[in-house]
Amino acid sequence: MGTSGAYGGSGSKPWEAAHDAYGDAGAAGGPGPSDAQVQAFVNAFMQALAKTTGPAPGSSSYPLASLRPQRVGSAGGSGGGSGSSAGGGGARNLGRQTARGAAAVAGASALRTGDRATLAELGLDLNHLDSMPNARAKCAYIVDTLLGAPSHPDEVALRAATLRTMVEIQRAQEPLTTSQQMELFLQHLAYEQVLVELTSQRRADSITPQRAKEIEDKAKKYLRTSVKAMKLPQTAKLTAQAFVSSAAALAHKVFTVFRMRDTR
Repeated sequence: MGTSGAYGGSGSKPWEAAHDAYGDAGAAGGPGPSDAQVQAFVNAFMQALAKTTGPAPGSSSYPLASLRPQRVGSAGGSGGGSGSSAGGGGARNLGRQTARGAAAVAGASALRTGDRATLAELGLDLNHLDSMPNARAKCAYIVDTLLGAPSHPDEVALRAATLRTMVEIQRAQEPLTTSQQMELFLQHLAYEQVLVELTSQRRADSITPQRAKEIEDKAKKYLRTSVKAMKLPQTAKLTAQAFVSSAAALAHKVFTVFRMRDTR
């Protein structure tokens, strides 16, 4: 199916374990998936994902200029987005994927505060953004500019997580702190990775839509709790580059924690 290359082979043992755990949570009968079943599924999924994330990024691994999508016809470009995963080869780069989304999140934060300098650093113009009808349109424009068109399931997940985070930043009654923005983005990114795998790789016919929704709702809550429990460092306002670098490093930490839970 669509993501078998994206995840280093969804038929590998770690991914088989994740899908088996999902099937256990969705088995017919009973009042619904237990918290233990959902936690086992999420842990198995995140452990499988963590085994493909690569080494921890350095503080200067993702300069902003390198994160912009390559356009069709550009030197070395392959069209569409900038390629968060290597096209059927199975390699993924969690750090780069997170960095690209974090740049857009930094743009949403700068948009809320009217930070013209940060927007310019990201290649965005405040006057142009202010000409758009509403916050969602502005966020969508930033995502289109910084992420490009998705050409791979990983990029669909990245785009969904990024846009959801950006809209929540705009709608929050009080401005979110840097740490809150990172936490929110990492929660959404992990959750969207779960969804893209489930919806494109041999979802069990025996699991009803209602039961699937119950699992996904509980999985989202568990992921949120897990990320919050890691107590991300409280940081002052960061430059766009520092925000991108910190988010990439923290994403690696989040996935590493799940990998350490693997007792197999």
